[in-house]
Amino acid sequence: MLNRKAIFINTASQVLVRFVTLAFTLVAIKILTGYIGTAGVGKYNTITTYVNFFIVIADLGLFAVAVREIAKNPTDEKKIISNVFTVRLWSGLAAAVVAILLIFFSKYRADSDILWGTALACGFLFFNLLGSVYDMVLQYRLKMQYSALAEFLAKFLSIIALATVVYYRGNFLMIAATIAIYGIGIFIFKWLFARSFIKFGAGYDRKIASWILSMSWPLGIVFIVNNLYFKLDTLMLFYIKGASPTGIYSVAYQVLAVTAFIGSYFASALKPALAENIAEGRQKLAGVIRKSLTVMLFTSAPIVIICAVFAKDIILFLSTPAFLSGSTALVILTFTLPFIYFDTLLSEIMIANDERKLLIRVSIFILLFNFICNLILIPRYSFIGAAWGTLVSEILLLAVNIYYTRKIVPYTFDFGTIAKIVLISVLTLTVGLVLKLTGLYFLILIAGVIIAYLAFAALFKISNITSLKALLSKE
Repeated sequence: MLNRKAIFINTASQVLVRFVTLAFTLVAIKILTGYIGTAGVGKYNTITTYVNFFIVIADLGLFAVAVREIAKNPTDEKKIISNVFTVRLWSGLAAAVVAILLIFFSKYRADSDILWGTALACGFLFFNLLGSVYDMVLQYRLKMQYSALAEFLAKFLSIIALATVVYYRGNFLMIAATIAIYGIGIFIFKWLFARSFIKFGAGYDRKIASWILSMSWPLGIVFIVNNLYFKLDTLMLFYIKGASPTGIYSVAYQVLAVTAFIGSYFASALKPALAENIAEGRQKLAGVIRKSLTVMLFTSAPIVIICAVFAKDIILFLSTPAFLSGSTALVILTFTLPFIYFDTLLSEIMIANDERKLLIRVSIFILLFNFICNLILIPRYSFIGAAWGTLVSEILLLAVNIYYTRKIVPYTFDFGTIAKIVLISVLTLTVGLVLKLTGLYFLILIAGVIIAYLAFAALFKISNITSLKALLSKE
């Protein structure tokens, strides 16, 4: 059975907490851009991008497989989690060592900020990986709001640390150390929350560990390739154009990253239900997917409109005039948001159906396509080219995902509602452009755009205003 009420509470509470965390993330961006400038932000973002890539490598696909298998075999939860914890402990240590060694033997060892900053940030890599084990416990119980709360509290601590470093005029390495503080905080708070549901320690059963790894490593490859796909533009931009263009691009990209969470949280909340019903409840899932896609479009549309109309205002609000040229990249990137939402959900369908080989093929294909796009566009158009490469790649990925997932679950599209959403989006965009001419403070105007969007939705009787609750409420 789809526990829709639990899914709704799980997703809605995560979104609420995440919005608060988002505010702190924006504060951190403002502090960083004002203190270390475009080159410093470029280095900082390159370090975090690099470290996060190794987090995905060390994950080995364990999260998706563990949640799926616990949902199928709830009586074996403690055994599964204990073995995953042990595997994650050693993979985290190995990933941290390899990440540091690769930097040490690369050309970037000449830059002490990159070299030692990466070493410090690997503290985040290790502790965040351990903390994610508790996410498996919380996700299975649809209690991921506690995970979101843990990340909020950890972010709050890291912001305090960052503000302290800036107040006392600390150097770049002290700023990099706050990344590790964030990871340590995540681990501590997730452990405190998860232990009220189940207590476990490190354990190792060769049969169970081998069984989990045999299923997870193909997904691990998929996640590695997908993560490299999302990080490739930043890494190539830094290598080809240097720190300053990367810093400018990273502010625009961060806006996309912090708004993409709603779709990923919603899709993640559906993970247990997909795993339980993919074999026998496909007709029911088809209806859920049909409604979910329109909900995601309805949710992402106003974000796209706001970022498109107020791109320069948002960049200036988050940074300094030195980053203003990134506003064009923000406009391009924000149009990828609906595609990212859709692709996240459709990928969960393939994971639930254990389409490991297919996922690998699709991921490698899109990675190569994105690499070619960046190789052609970045040398000529810098970060604007990187933004275009991301948009085109996401559109292609959606087409591929739709083709394959409809073979698994016979879902259809609610074209009537989709057409209405597009129509009210165009009308809201027009209202936004008119409101901008008034010269009022842009945050006030954003509120006006949201009100206009909801008013048009009510006028055209778009059911998505209440369909999220109807979709996920308990039957």
